[in-house]
Amino acid sequence: MHRWTDNQVRESSSGIFCSILLLGLLLGGIAWLCASLIPFSFWLAEIRSLTATGQITFFTYDYYRGMRLRLALIGTGNIAAAVALLRMRQQMYQSVGRVFADCMVLSRDIGSAARSLPAIDLFGVTAFVLLAAFLRISFLYQPIRSDEAYTFLQYSSHPFYVALSFYNSPNNHLFHTLLVRIAYLLFGNRLWALRLPAFLAGLALVPASYIAARSLYRNGGALLASGLVATSSILVEFSTNARGYSMICLAFVAVIPLAGYAVRHQNRAAWFMLAVVSALGFYTIPIMLYPFGGVVVWLVLLATFDDGQPETRSVVREVAVAIVLTVLITTELYTPVLAVSGPKSVIANKWVVANPFHVFVRELPLSLASTWRLWNRDLSPLITVALAGSFLVSLLWHRRCSRFRVPLTLALTLWVVFLLFLQRVVPFERVWLFALPLYFMASAAGFAALFSPIPNRRSVPYVMALIAIGVALFEGSRVQSSPSIYMSTDGRGIEALALYLKGELKAGDSVVTASPSDALLLYYFQKEGVPSSYINAAAKPGRMFVVVNKMSGDTVQKVLQETKRTVGDSQTAKLLVKYDSACLYDVRQ
Repeated sequence: MHRWTDNQVRESSSGIFCSILLLGLLLGGIAWLCASLIPFSFWLAEIRSLTATGQITFFTYDYYRGMRLRLALIGTGNIAAAVALLRMRQQMYQSVGRVFADCMVLSRDIGSAARSLPAIDLFGVTAFVLLAAFLRISFLYQPIRSDEAYTFLQYSSHPFYVALSFYNSPNNHLFHTLLVRIAYLLFGNRLWALRLPAFLAGLALVPASYIAARSLYRNGGALLASGLVATSSILVEFSTNARGYSMICLAFVAVIPLAGYAVRHQNRAAWFMLAVVSALGFYTIPIMLYPFGGVVVWLVLLATFDDGQPETRSVVREVAVAIVLTVLITTELYTPVLAVSGPKSVIANKWVVANPFHVFVRELPLSLASTWRLWNRDLSPLITVALAGSFLVSLLWHRRCSRFRVPLTLALTLWVVFLLFLQRVVPFERVWLFALPLYFMASAAGFAALFSPIPNRRSVPYVMALIAIGVALFEGSRVQSSPSIYMSTDGRGIEALALYLKGELKAGDSVVTASPSDALLLYYFQKEGVPSSYINAAAKPGRMFVVVNKMSGDTVQKVLQETKRTVGDSQTAKLLVKYDSACLYDVRQ
């Protein structure tokens, strides 16, 4: 039986890859051009069929003209790119061949590194993955949150061509939406299914953090870092929240060892994988700009300070190529959004509008303080102090415990500070979740550095493993017994309230509810087969039920005002039922 040589495999793989790339660009360009020729009446009827009422306001003829122009431009650009690559096919083939050659080297190095891992670390990481799964599984069935409900109703429940092109809100975490859509089609409208992509990313974050920590630091803190990631309260929460934040965490942590390997070995496969993973992060949420920029600054600083890698110019050139490749892949992934929703929906929406400088300076410290509290939620005070102190140790003794001259934490901080003051935007606390695993890695490395004076160095890995297991079990028990994650859910009691209304509603009734409870109630109405037309229906002779969500600070008066209902002194509100934080009132004149 004939066995292929490495050169034959590389040449065959390169040819297949180049052919698929050219064919994909060409067919994609033709498809976009064909889509630009579809008449306005067809699109309008199609969009109306996707709404509950058949009414649509945003899709005007002017909107259609802009969309048609963008479709034509994207189609033309794809075809032009295919033609340009075809004319440069020899250079493209050689470049792809070098990537595949380096891929074989990378795979061999990965195999060698995996075989050299200590057995106790393999046992520990496996145990922490199982512990992480145990902590997270029960929260897969917690009540749906308003952001989850909105995301599902607006995007994931619709066909792919709608879910991946309609970007009226940054809530649409596109790559996550794609995976949730697949899970929904496979398993149906079940909460655990909608949360499955976030859950799997949260589990993968545990071994990924171990690998990243080993790539950054030379001491035995990697296992402790993975244990902290497995049992972090806020990471458990977002691993069971159908949003894309756990995927951003995973993308950032996956980029770290790729970047370290690429800059040390000048391996083109590692550079290419870095660009692909980063592009998938951007495709999930544009906030990938924070971690990606931090890694880029780190790589440039490493090149500048000559950390043992090849000459600076070569490293900077490879970083520039990786940036360009990331931008190209990201742009291609976003083409449905750019064509249908327009570029402003991504880069100029209301969430990225700059604040006045005095507002920014006043609000940013408060937001960072709130972020710090979330990072340390459910941690014991002793471990919180120990981690903070160990983090400072990792900075002071950086050369002693790190494999690189420049701390990634420092580079990331410099980039984030620069970008914040450039944008003058105060991000939500959850935006900084990606940096938490890195904080755990640095803290664990600083803690492990404290053991460096021990004469018997062979015992240190076992001592660190015992500490990591003890800390993980202790903190895991605290998370399991704490109500923090459940109490942060704004959908508590809404499902029971929807079931109650299912048996009570009659023709002419109206259920008045304000944001965000309207999305929560609509989700459960659709799931239980209750007509959505009851929600905020126009005033009719029937009864008016008012939903008051204590998590949102609702009152009957506030809900009526926000939904522009007449508020009169003669109205009486009678409490009908109360389920957890959700109350239902019968309001009458």
